[in-house]
Amino acid sequence: AGVGKTSTACTVASRLGIPFLDTGAMYRAVTWIVSDNGVNPADIGAVNRLIARTKFRFAQGKNSVHFWVNNQEITDQLRTPEITQAVTAVCEIHDVRVYLVKLQREWAARGFGVMEGRDIATVVLPEVGLKIFMTARPDVRALRRAKELGISDDKQAIAKLASELAERDRRDTEREDSPLRTANDAIVIDNSDLNFTEQVD
Repeated sequence: AGVGKTSTACTVASRLGIPFLDTGAMYRAVTWIVSDNGVNPADIGAVNRLIARTKFRFAQGKNSVHFWVNNQEITDQLRTPEITQAVTAVCEIHDVRVYLVKLQREWAARGFGVMEGRDIATVVLPEVGLKIFMTARPDVRALRRAKELGISDDKQAIAKLASELAERDRRDTEREDSPLRTANDAIVIDNSDLNFTEQVD
């Protein structure tokens, strides 16, 4: 979390002139649906029924992927602290993962592109031609996230962010369904000491 996956992948795709899919935003979109309808993520049956009756679509815009729920665009509502806090619980629901992985594989089957997410190279597309695993030191990731939120001068807030990122990584790594791990044939890029242009290059 907070390593710069989305911004890097989007920029790489733009440079290459090929499509980009932010799968993390797909999980955020489902989280928005669950939250907007007041459904408890622990009630898996209610979550599944909600998804089944929801019209969910996405398409690539100029600089990002856009999302609609029942013809309402929700793209700008997916990066709020509330969604960020709730998304891990939704990611852990097996049926949600099955539903979104199916959509992701359908997207990839159309040709080629850059797909970003935590389980792409290990679960979604294990036979994909190029796998990149991006990482960075926890303190670096926390500071980057703080800068995004405009709180980089608040040491307490940065410490809290670092703790939240570590907890999210722990839960993602330890979950039974599609855990976060490095594919054996992935190229690992530690961008702790790289600027954005260098990591895109």
